[in-house]
Amino acid sequence: MLKLITEDYIKVEYISKVTPLYQELVEKTKQEPQCIAYDLFIDQTDPGHFIFIEEWPDEAALNTHIESEHFKRLVPQINQFIREVNTFLRMKPFLSDS
Repeated sequence: MLKLITEDYIKVEYISKVTPLYQELVEKTKQEPQCIAYDLFIDQTDPGHFIFIEEWPDEAALNTHIESEHFKRLVPQINQFIREVNTFLRMKPFLSDS
């Protein structure tokens, strides 16, 4: 299992532009057959700070997601409104059967 925390930092004046892009990204990603979890949160103290918490069975499933049509189309559109570099944290279970 692979968990990801991805943080996007959007310029506040562009939140209304990225909101429908995020909505489509979340909806389509949750329909991917190997997506275990894909949730988007907003920082309560910083409305331009978006936090994805993702769960995938393995690296191959994550790579399939990254290569999906909706990811390749929507993420570059979102990234044009970032105010600082996105962060990515990849995690695996502390205790695992594998």
